[in-house]
Amino acid sequence: MIKKLDRYLLRHFFSSLIVVLFSFGSTFVVINAIEELRDFIDHEVPIAQILEYYFYFSGWIVKSFLPMFILLAGLFSISILARRNEILAMKASGRSLYRIALPLLVVVAILAAGHFYYNEYIFPPWNKKRLEIKNFSIEQKSRTSFTNIDNIFRQIKPGYFYTLQSFNVDRREGIDLKIYLKENNRLKQITTAAQLNYHDYHWLATDGVTRTFDSTVNTTYTEFDSLIIEDIEEVPEDFKKKMGKPEDMGIEELKAYISLMKRTGGPYHREKIDLQLKYAYPMASFIVVLICIPLASNPRRGGIAVSIATGAIISLLYFVLFRI
Repeated sequence: MIKKLDRYLLRHFFSSLIVVLFSFGSTFVVINAIEELRDFIDHEVPIAQILEYYFYFSGWIVKSFLPMFILLAGLFSISILARRNEILAMKASGRSLYRIALPLLVVVAILAAGHFYYNEYIFPPWNKKRLEIKNFSIEQKSRTSFTNIDNIFRQIKPGYFYTLQSFNVDRREGIDLKIYLKENNRLKQITTAAQLNYHDYHWLATDGVTRTFDSTVNTTYTEFDSLIIEDIEEVPEDFKKKMGKPEDMGIEELKAYISLMKRTGGPYHREKIDLQLKYAYPMASFIVVLICIPLASNPRRGGIAVSIATGAIISLLYFVLFRI
């Protein structure tokens, strides 16, 4: 049952959190707007699109900095109560610091869970729209740079891989296909084709040759006009260049990407670490509150100014160490 004292503490905390969110969020938006101002003017970006971009940009701010905002809000709210001797009065009435902190810890735990859900299921589609506006409207990049991919290498299984000189995701076609099959460290078969198309959920190679080598010098040479390649499991969208960083993907999308890289022999260790960070980062909100409560509950000289400085130092050290 929520008591009047708990509601009082939470009201102070949420008031501080709203102030911190608005003040720091506005600062980030203004700094970013100054950086992007030249592109806004040069490329004549409409005001409506700029406002839409900063709507999604604000979502990125919440995703990236919520633990820091919660730390500062906790330091603000508790240090103000401590300076007014209200924390001392609560202790004098028989409540321990653990009991005083309980409503904050419960609420921050809920916020951490909500932060995880937001990061993985709400933010990724918003962030894709933000990146589309940034890349194609603000910076005027060509969409073909993301859909026309060169020098593709994929492994089907160990000793069995293929290459493409280039692939167009929109047209679902590639050129200069080469499929290599090795056995006992020897090349057993190579298939080359001028073109590769994705049609009716199948890959179709056209105008090609298959060469098969035995253990001697004999070679089997077979030409074909068209050949269905059953062993390639990728779909055209798997070749599309990703916008943004792995940490901006949703958790299911990142898992699928890691699975694809494992199966095809691509690098995935950095992405595997990013996957673990997705679970760890929202918990930072809870951890920083555990740090800030004992610091802010003892009134010191300087009051709120000291709390801000302490929060800034703790935030910097914690998140630098977190990234390392």
